[in-house]
Parts: sequence; structure tokens; C-alpha cells
Amino acid sequence: MLYWRAELQAFHENLLSLQEQINEKAIHDLRVAIKKLRSCAKVYSGLIKKKHKKELPGGVDSLFSILGKHRNIEMSRKLLLSLGGKNTALLNPVLVYLQLLQDQASEYSRPTIRQFESKELDALTNNIETEFKYLNDEEVLSKTNGMVDSSLKKVQEDLKHFKERSHLVRKQLKDIFYQAKMFHGKSSFTKPQLKNLDTILDHLGNIHDHEVLISNLKNFRKTILSNTMKEYAIIKRIETRAKKKKDDLLDKAYESTEKLIADYKKAVPEKQTPKITVEVN
Repeated sequence: MLYWRAELQAFHENLLSLQEQINEKAIHDLRVAIKKLRSCAKVYSGLIKKKHKKELPGGVDSLFSILGKHRNIEMSRKLLLSLGGKNTALLNPVLVYLQLLQDQASEYSRPTIRQFESKELDALTNNIETEFKYLNDEEVLSKTNGMVDSSLKKVQEDLKHFKERSHLVRKQLKDIFYQAKMFHGKSSFTKPQLKNLDTILDHLGNIHDHEVLISNLKNFRKTILSNTMKEYAIIKRIETRAKKKKDDLLDKAYESTEKLIADYKKAVPEKQTPKITVEVN
């Protein structure tokens, strides 16, 4: 599939950039490429009815995880400045603390980046392209839409415990979003529904960022500061602000996800499986 090849190229380009120098844009773009490859691999696995312990080789998952630590700290620094208000000077020690954490994350990520071997990923690419040659267009789209239906049912179930399972909901919805994008408008989602889904994912991503910030602030406050210090009270207030913002985002994401599922259910029976061209080399 051309979709897979495009994301594989993005993966290798950003990996090369990170091998030369750790930078935020390459970290973000590499992790996005991995998410898209992972979603595509799930479609492949579902279509050929094979059971894989992991959608992608373990080395890719390790790369994704360790770079996620780096990215989380960077987002904590940005959020802290936006929530800190007029207390910027008093927040300098926390910013230094986060910078030190990020420096350590960079050091630990370098060996994983440098030592990554693409042999297993190349083998998976060959398997995907070989298998897809034997699938017709309607079968690919029909089965993929069936996977989307199944994922939405899981999301609907997780909505009953949304605060505890928002991260699971995010992972499911990301797969749905990327899998819908694979067919360039030929999926069972309308453009407005995809736009709504994109907004939900933004909310859920921000929820995660606020959770990480709260955890980092709490660790700093309890590990380093005395509860009699002015900085202790200021940081605790920022934690409260972050929690309120997170709860507001949870409410918005919950309502939007409910609406997305309801709209999808109404529209699906009326849709016909369209003719598409599967993108293979």
C-alpha cells in the first residue's frame, strides 16, 4: 500500500534526523508515523486472519515508548508556562527540574535510536505488499469498516468508565481515524465526522498532557519542597488549575464522542460500500 510506504518513508527520514540530533519536530513526526504504521498493520492482521502478538516489531515499540517520555516532558514545560500566569520567576526551579529530566530522557533514548535495525520492519513491509495483491477492493474496504465498527463498540463500552479509560478510548479512536484516512474519503465516515473525530483526539491528547504535568509537579513538590514554602502553595494551585482544565476537556471529549457514535450509527445503514482502488506498488 502506498499509505504504508509513505509512512515508512516518514519513519526512516525522522529516525535519520534523530540519529544526527535529538529535536522535537522529528520526535513528534516519528511517533505519528509509528502510530499510522501500527494502525495499518492492524488492518493487515485483520484482513489476512493471522494472530500477531504485536502489530509492529518490538524495536519500533521501544522507540515509540522512550521518545514518548521525552515528548511528555517537553509538553509539561510548555503547559507549565501557560498555566503559571504571573509566577514565571518562581517557576524557574521547576523548569530547571523538567529540563534535567528531559536531558536524561535524551541520553537514554540515543542508544535506542542509534541501534535500531529495520530488518523486521522491512520483512513486514514485504509481507503486507505481497498479501494485499491477492485482496480485491471491496473486500479490503468492507473488512476494514467491520474493524472500525468493532472498535467503536469498544469505545462505547469504555465511555461508561470514561475518566478511567480515556487513554484506551484515545488509542481506539486514533486507529479508527488513521484507518479511515487510508482510503481517501472512501471510508464509512463523512468529512464532518472525521473533523469531529480529529477534535476529540486533540482533546484526549491534551488530557494526557495535563495528567503528565500534574504528576511531574506533584513529584517535584513532594520530593523537593517543604509545605511551608511559598513555591509549594503556588505549584499546588497550578496543579488544581491543570486538573480543572483536564476535567473540562474530559467533559468535552465525552460529549463529542457520544455524538460521533450516534451520528455514525444513524448513517451506516444508509451507506453502500463504494468501489476503491487499493494502493499497492
